[in-house]
Amino acid sequence: MIALTLAACSSDEPGGAGPEGAGATAGASGGAGTGGSGGASAGNTGGAGAQAGGGSPSASGGNQPGSGGTGTGGAAPSSGGSTPGPGGSAGSSGSSSGGMGGAPSPDPDCGTRAWACWPMPNPSGSGLPNPASYRDEGDVVHDEVTGLVWQKQAPSETFTWQAALDHCAALDLGGRSDWRLPSRVELMSIMDFTASGAKLDASAFPGAQGGFHKTASDWVLTILQTGAGSGRDFAWAFNLSDGIVSNAYSKAEPARLRCVSGGSQSGEAPGTVAVRPPDQYTLVAEGEVRDNYTGLVWERGYSSAQLSWQDAVAYCENLALNGQSWRLPSIRELSTLVDEALVAPSIDRDWFPDTRYGARSNHWYWASHTAQNNPNAAWALNFDDGFTGFNAGSEGAWNHFTQGWAKCVR
Repeated sequence: MIALTLAACSSDEPGGAGPEGAGATAGASGGAGTGGSGGASAGNTGGAGAQAGGGSPSASGGNQPGSGGTGTGGAAPSSGGSTPGPGGSAGSSGSSSGGMGGAPSPDPDCGTRAWACWPMPNPSGSGLPNPASYRDEGDVVHDEVTGLVWQKQAPSETFTWQAALDHCAALDLGGRSDWRLPSRVELMSIMDFTASGAKLDASAFPGAQGGFHKTASDWVLTILQTGAGSGRDFAWAFNLSDGIVSNAYSKAEPARLRCVSGGSQSGEAPGTVAVRPPDQYTLVAEGEVRDNYTGLVWERGYSSAQLSWQDAVAYCENLALNGQSWRLPSIRELSTLVDEALVAPSIDRDWFPDTRYGARSNHWYWASHTAQNNPNAAWALNFDDGFTGFNAGSEGAWNHFTQGWAKCVR
């Protein structure tokens, strides 16, 4: 097995800190270690923040990412009733506190590939909404929830980031020629956190390999070459031996790939900052925010105290917000909240104010499931950048946390 050690970069110290060890990770050929993959973190104490304001670039004058500290710009939340999002249908009550409504249809015109413009599927055996459903079309696999089409058999060789982009762009498979390297959120949509081997559905993707897999998504501080990203070449990658996603994988380091087709007809080119889709969120009731693309309704806040994973599950099950039924989100669902254009925190700060973040801390947000083959560790996401992990690290490691926050979904 090839063992890799990723650097977990941090700009939490004045002037920006150097690389720190993040634990051994599985290489392209091997199985997973308990360290998984490190996330590059970028706090806002030292070094530059992701952008001068909190907004994303837009034709209407959103704030272009710059080299200043983190801010609170961007569009303010608007109050609204249960107006359905693109492809969706209104809740049956039609009131501002009504039901979640029907699941939206995939929106190929949302203008971004960095966001889920479709319902986020969950593994078919997870017991969660939007169970994954795949249609075998010979050399390709059609995801019937997201509308994305995937390469069924991935190549056995590994690629640098640019070589991976070129390989997918040149692919002609299944009567399709619009192949590309998937974005972070697209690859997350097929990451099966319930699988015991490689973290893909074995029936849909037979013979799938573990190890790191490239995505087309750059880390924003690498794009801007500022703060902890200065002088670095990090892009998002998935370790499909354990399912962890990291923003600290060097583009020059070879890894596996799996190409994708379909999705948004236009979107961010590799090496450009992520852009939010239009009219993404609606305030459906006090304390509830609907994602008009995924159909998920989120608790706008989060638990008042840090909790153990078991207590976080109970917190959501017992949450009485507006008389609705709530649950702890899956790691896939949590990942749809990540704004790749931002760091510290990497989430829309107007719709979800005061979000906690920070590597090597308890500022993680719990997800619905424990880690496969490790019932004492549970999945979580850190909005420092949006990297994921489970609490299996030793004290001082990037993935060592004893408690976390609960943000519920319905």
